[in-house]
Amino acid sequence: MQLIDEEMQNLDKLKTSKITKKTEVDGMEDAMTEVRKRLTAIQKEITSVQKVVTGLESRLEQKKADRHSHLQACKLEDIVIPMTKGTMEDIDQDIPASQQEESESTDVSGSQSTQKIYEKEAKIKIDYEQLADEMKDLDSHEEVKKEGDRLNKDISDMETHLHRIQAPNMKAMEKLDGVRERLRMTDSEFESARKRAKKAKQAFEKVKRERYDKFMRCFDHVSNRIDDIYKALTNNQSAQAFLGPENPEEPYLEGINYNCVAPGKRFQPMSNLSGGEKTVAALALLFAIHSYQPAPFFVLDEIDAALDNTNIGKVARFIREQTETSFQCVVISLKEEFYGHADGLVGIVPDPGECTISRVLTLDLTEYQE
Repeated sequence: MQLIDEEMQNLDKLKTSKITKKTEVDGMEDAMTEVRKRLTAIQKEITSVQKVVTGLESRLEQKKADRHSHLQACKLEDIVIPMTKGTMEDIDQDIPASQQEESESTDVSGSQSTQKIYEKEAKIKIDYEQLADEMKDLDSHEEVKKEGDRLNKDISDMETHLHRIQAPNMKAMEKLDGVRERLRMTDSEFESARKRAKKAKQAFEKVKRERYDKFMRCFDHVSNRIDDIYKALTNNQSAQAFLGPENPEEPYLEGINYNCVAPGKRFQPMSNLSGGEKTVAALALLFAIHSYQPAPFFVLDEIDAALDNTNIGKVARFIREQTETSFQCVVISLKEEFYGHADGLVGIVPDPGECTISRVLTLDLTEYQE
């Protein structure tokens, strides 16, 4: 009996535990039922949203197709569209696969081709600045549709007005054939002229490029050499000379700025330099140009007229140093400081008499170098 009582107590405990577990299971089932209801509601919402998204995507594709149709119509009818980005050449004239109702190539490749056309045309940004202010203020689809209907009605009225105009002369068709033939000939001549103009332009650009290259080769050489030559002529490293074109794009069409900084002086315009300083600057430019394509010899006529003895000596010393290479120079001078540096002298003197005759005297100075 004691064993039975213990078993009965255990049985009561198990029954109590079963009731508790059943209560918990019922609560969990209620919670699962609620979750299933929420899941079903969410799935319905997802389905509804997917339908909305699908509808929006379809509308978007339709809008893309409509936009392509409008752009294509404008291109075919030569209607120029103002754009902030892109050109009329970016409009594809091929009909998208979505509009090829009778085409059998409605496969994946056709869809990809259509998407490429749409992506290319999506880069086109139309400039709406030329629109009237009242058209810019249209926001809703209804307002845009209403304004579009009004514009279409205006176009229809204009076309009706054109149809009401007196009918054209039917004999004009005969003349039209002649005009078309002349137009064809004119187009042929125009195409030929266009090709000749293109060739002429290419030849001109080639000559222009060669002209620029040749000029800049000479100019760069002269501008790089003139400063060293000016320093050598003045025998002073503080002296400076530099060239600069007035028109960097096409320097040969305009002037060249030439400026010098004389030894011991500040920068000032060339017109403010003394006569001797101008002469030395001119000689520096002359010798710099000569260094690009040296001539066989030089003839200088009294270049020392505005120079003092110091500058005469500097110029004569520079010329003397240049003669040690292939430089040959004939100088007309009346100053001993200059022709004292020469290799030889040639004198022209009158021979008085009943008739004055000029005589030529020569003297080789190479024997007196010491």
